[in-house]
Amino acid sequence: MRKSGILGLLGLAIGLTTALPASAGVEECGNIRFQGLSNCEVRVTAQCTAGCSEFGIYKTACATKLTQVCGDQCTLSAMPTCTDNCTVQCKSDCDNGVNVICSHNCFEECTARRDTECAAKADPAQCAATWDANCDNECDAKCVTVDGGCYQHCVECCGGSCSADANMDCQYSCQDVEFEECEQEFRANCEASCTGDGALFCDGKYIIAGSQVPTCLKALAAQGIEVKAEGSVTIGPDGINGNLAAGICSYSPGDRAAVVGPFALFAAATAGWLARRRKRDSRAER
Repeated sequence: MRKSGILGLLGLAIGLTTALPASAGVEECGNIRFQGLSNCEVRVTAQCTAGCSEFGIYKTACATKLTQVCGDQCTLSAMPTCTDNCTVQCKSDCDNGVNVICSHNCFEECTARRDTECAAKADPAQCAATWDANCDNECDAKCVTVDGGCYQHCVECCGGSCSADANMDCQYSCQDVEFEECEQEFRANCEASCTGDGALFCDGKYIIAGSQVPTCLKALAAQGIEVKAEGSVTIGPDGINGNLAAGICSYSPGDRAAVVGPFALFAAATAGWLARRRKRDSRAER
């Protein structure tokens, strides 16, 4: 029998209760962009299996993964007409006191036409996921190292948006070939993780599963995300019965006490149960 992971033992449910900063995806979470997502939870056992079987929940994860895969062939430069228009608009905006921050503005600008353009596609949801992932990738490349005032931020912001626009058709065509297989792979991984570390879902969408879940949660906690953690444990007649709850904890990079508490309690209780079991087994052998 496969040994259950710590999340499986605890039946841990984790909900992100604050919005993440407007920035690129979280590397430890498969580079998924969490901005705009909510109701995030780690599911295990039956709830996990039911979630894994939902139709269409893997599009965000697949689009994010395939954007990197297709990046080797989708390398068109931004159209001069796009960047030239940006230069003029940026000067006007900055001269008029508009506060442009590349990491905040690029993604919103890049996705402005998404819903209209994707409405005519055979699978609008897949198109939207690809659009978002492509914009996030190009904006991150331009915004991550930007240094300067309003004008520099605005120019780099436009550069990311224009690069994404130039490569959008290529990304969609390239990803479309691999998308169905990608969804099947993620579903298999999701289902296989339900008896172990479980799978992370946000708004019902699959994010990541298995051994990557704890690392992802640590990365989110390091960003100061409020995490709600609750767990119920039942081991056996002489084991742990009851509820281990962390309540609602505000995590910050320097504060580990909130997350350590319930796990330390679980470990101590488990150690006591194992010690009692060894003594009982020892007496039975005499």
